[in-house]
Amino acid sequence: MLSLQFLAIFIFITSILLVLLKRSWENFENSFEASTELIGLGIQSILQDDLTRPFQIEEEEASLLHFPKETLNLPFYVFGLGFRWGFLFPIRVCFMVFSVLFLTISSVICVVLNAEMKYFRYCGITFAKLFNLSTGLIVNFHDKKNRPRVPGVAVANHLSANDVMTIYSGCDYDGVGYTITGQSHGGFVKYLYKYGGKLTPLLLVDRACDKNRNALLQAIVEHSKKTEKDTYPVLLFPEGYCSNNKAVLQFRKAIFNGETAIYPIAMKQNSRFGDAFWSEDTFIPYLIRIMTSWCSIIDMYYLPAMYKESSESEEQFAKRVQCAIAAKLSVDALPFDGKLKSEKEREKYKGKLQACLAEKL
Repeated sequence: MLSLQFLAIFIFITSILLVLLKRSWENFENSFEASTELIGLGIQSILQDDLTRPFQIEEEEASLLHFPKETLNLPFYVFGLGFRWGFLFPIRVCFMVFSVLFLTISSVICVVLNAEMKYFRYCGITFAKLFNLSTGLIVNFHDKKNRPRVPGVAVANHLSANDVMTIYSGCDYDGVGYTITGQSHGGFVKYLYKYGGKLTPLLLVDRACDKNRNALLQAIVEHSKKTEKDTYPVLLFPEGYCSNNKAVLQFRKAIFNGETAIYPIAMKQNSRFGDAFWSEDTFIPYLIRIMTSWCSIIDMYYLPAMYKESSESEEQFAKRVQCAIAAKLSVDALPFDGKLKSEKEREKYKGKLQACLAEKL
């Protein structure tokens, strides 16, 4: 009888030890797997930095703007440099001055004479075409049957402040324009907003002011629902920051509430003759760079309207639209936006990653 009790106790203790050993081995396996995965992700981050990749000017291998690697091509480069700065740039400066004068005079005349909507739209589209001409921009429009309509919100990936003129130049004179949204700027951009806002509806936001952002969001939602003849679809850049066309940043989910149609627009550039990405701190140096390039080439694709499904959240719908634009451009749809360039947002994002890792371990 006593032997059976000792045997039972021995079996009980052995069972506990086996369970503990099994759990320790499973924890070891999970830790080893997580460590291996983290090491792999670390090496991948070193080789390909997804955070800075969308904000760098990429040097194309076949670019005609960079100093040649072969001495044989040096005379052609020198001739091209002289031609771009000595001939193209002065002509484009003249066109820029003319386009700004046209914007100023036409907007004042339309306001003073209380002109019909079609005249405002005509002047707005004409200015956009003149501005594109002065910056050496060539735009190829595709699938025009999918152009945004009222009511609705047009969303596009973002290369520079010139995207507004790029997209607006694709409007029909007998069609509809856009209600422009953007961030408040100073200098030359402020001047363009001041007089451009007289030709087409304009909604501006101060990114540093939360109250201002909330008011703009409410105005966008209300405006996008309007169906009157004198209203335009809202043009929005949900990335919030300019990127270099090598990836699509995460879309802000605020306007993807399903109350109106979303019209995606994908802009793909060919940077061989000139890079349209705004990487400079101010606008004038950027303008000089693109005006002294050979040209900027952008293919604009109007994608079919997209609607929020009943089972989707705002975040899921925003992600689906982002992925649709990224797929058309054949680039990655990134899970973060340009806010991660700030130290505060990087720490916040790092905390989320640490929480996910702790949950896995």
